[in-house]
Amino acid sequence: MEIILLAESHVFTDDSDREISIPEIEALPGYPNQYARFVYCLGYGERNLTKNKLHPKRDGTPPFWKIFFSCNNLINSSQGFSPILRKTPFEQRLNNKINLLKALKEKGIWLVDTSIVGLYKNGKKVPGMFQAMEKSWHLYTCDVVKSASPNHIICVGKGVAGVVKNDLQKHFPNNYSVVSQPTAFLSSEEHMENFKHFSKICYK
Repeated sequence: MEIILLAESHVFTDDSDREISIPEIEALPGYPNQYARFVYCLGYGERNLTKNKLHPKRDGTPPFWKIFFSCNNLINSSQGFSPILRKTPFEQRLNNKINLLKALKEKGIWLVDTSIVGLYKNGKKVPGMFQAMEKSWHLYTCDVVKSASPNHIICVGKGVAGVVKNDLQKHFPNNYSVVSQPTAFLSSEEHMENFKHFSKICYK
């Protein structure tokens, strides 16, 4: 594995969400057919894919797709993200996302959640969020990251960094960096600098 993008957690997927199915995707044989509130689920944020009345009115995570896109492209402006955003027609956008995921897999770039459970529900953080992250990290995720032996780790969020920093300094002292969450209250210029950091580390 080349690079780990170490994030906080995925969003909680409830029972009604799991009733939503993902149709077979020809370009991805064997792709999971159940909806989940997780960036790797192509149905998350893509109502046109599920075509299901149970599909949440508001879902998806464009900021993390921007991170993925930055890892495979040199970004100079916000317009550069258009291939994976709403202004691009659905069919083309979906193909662009599929090709992006394949490219990241080929490069060995993977998103890993520090917490093994969803820490966001209905747009809010759950109680005990950081305690859950710490437990997950020390009992499971730290060993996963160490065994992957990545060349670089990018901590996505200063909250994540606060939980994992001591271990990263011990095991990856010169091979990790920290950026703010893509949803943090930063100026557009500051967010762009963070996206450029992903490009700098990941783009080849």
